[in-house]
Amino acid sequence: MTAQKRFELLKLKLTEELVAILVDEKGISIPVAFDMVYQSRTYAKLSDPNTKLYIQSVGYVYSLFEDEIKEKTDSVAS
Repeated sequence: MTAQKRFELLKLKLTEELVAILVDEKGISIPVAFDMVYQSRTYAKLSDPNTKLYIQSVGYVYSLFEDEIKEKTDSVAS
């Protein structure tokens, strides 16, 4: 397996797991969960192989994503 293929598979798996967390734990619909993930800075970082974020645990990546959501929510509330 090439490094590019491994990167794509790991990125896909993490994306699926992030969506599953949003659906299972937050009650968000699947389409909205995918939109949230795909439109996030976290996903942009995950999509850059130079960040090596794709080799991190889903818990770590989700914590970054959660911080980003909280930051957006806080800025809207202000």
